[in-house]
Amino acid sequence: MNYNLPMPSLGADMDEGKIVEWKIKTGDVIKKNQIIGSVETTKSVIDIESFREGIVKEILLKVGDVVQVGKPIAVLDIIGDEVLDQVDTLKSRLVIRTKISPIAKKIAEENHIDLASVKATGVDGEITLKDIEESISIKSVERPIGRNLRQAIGQFMSRSKKEIPHYYLKKRLHLDQLVEWIDEKNKNLIPDERLLLPVVLMKAVIISLKKFPELNGFYKDNKFALSKNVNLGIAISVKPDGVMAPAILDADKLNMSELNIAVKNLAIRTREGGLVGRELSEGSITITNLGDMGCDEVFGIIFPPQVSIIGFGSMRKEPVVDRQGIVRAGFVVDMTLSADHRVSDGLLAARFLNEMQKKLNDPSTL
Repeated sequence: MNYNLPMPSLGADMDEGKIVEWKIKTGDVIKKNQIIGSVETTKSVIDIESFREGIVKEILLKVGDVVQVGKPIAVLDIIGDEVLDQVDTLKSRLVIRTKISPIAKKIAEENHIDLASVKATGVDGEITLKDIEESISIKSVERPIGRNLRQAIGQFMSRSKKEIPHYYLKKRLHLDQLVEWIDEKNKNLIPDERLLLPVVLMKAVIISLKKFPELNGFYKDNKFALSKNVNLGIAISVKPDGVMAPAILDADKLNMSELNIAVKNLAIRTREGGLVGRELSEGSITITNLGDMGCDEVFGIIFPPQVSIIGFGSMRKEPVVDRQGIVRAGFVVDMTLSADHRVSDGLLAARFLNEMQKKLNDPSTL
């Protein structure tokens, strides 16, 4: 039985990919999960694993060919009597190659750098852009892949704004009780384990979503599907090339300490290499935090097929009025919500924001 292996997708913002390597040839017998080749996108280089066991009947593309997502790239003769359904024909298991980042690879090629001569300092021996820059002894390098990523992000966001009826809400959260609670917790923790404010806010989001699942899911084929788990996307800068939003999968199953570690780990792997395909394609809601940049508020654009994105600004001290009517200096942060009007409305979103404040007023619930 023939099986058309499709060009895989890392999400709605990937339209096409380029074949950079084949590790098979016609007539080869391949096993399930065997790496058969590599594809380059604007984000990264992806190793493609075979979804079935079989014999390579035909390779449809040569190295350097660019093809749209979903189009066949090879034909396998499936071994056995398995029946392939339409879902299987669109699936490919993906693993991000970590030996060299796409940007570093492009710069190395342009400057004729022998990769074997480069000392790798990245995670698991990955060659980073800094390693390449040091090899050619320059401090400022033109980065064409970065511009391509910037262009891809722009096109993706343009489609999002055009196709999704966004609506926006903002709430100023009072954090005095939360700050005291975090300070008390961190007294007994070593520096590497201390809780970070953004992580605690993420935990509050995850818990609040249990009451408002309409904000956590996917809008596809003109219908909304709730996500069974909270796959928490986090916008992470990839300097100087733009932003990626990989997800912590099953974040709702992590306690505060585990989430704290997962956030740090995700940031490192996003910038240095080591993400897996599901982290880039299965986020169910995204958080963007520009507080460390000094911004008071940020209204994000939804990442399709998700239906909401949450923004946090900087924590700061401002005049607040307590329950006794006394004006004093208090810690505040502005929280914003951009959501899809096809799935939810302002009333539900307002209740969600109020639930967030309720959780932060009683940090023990976190």
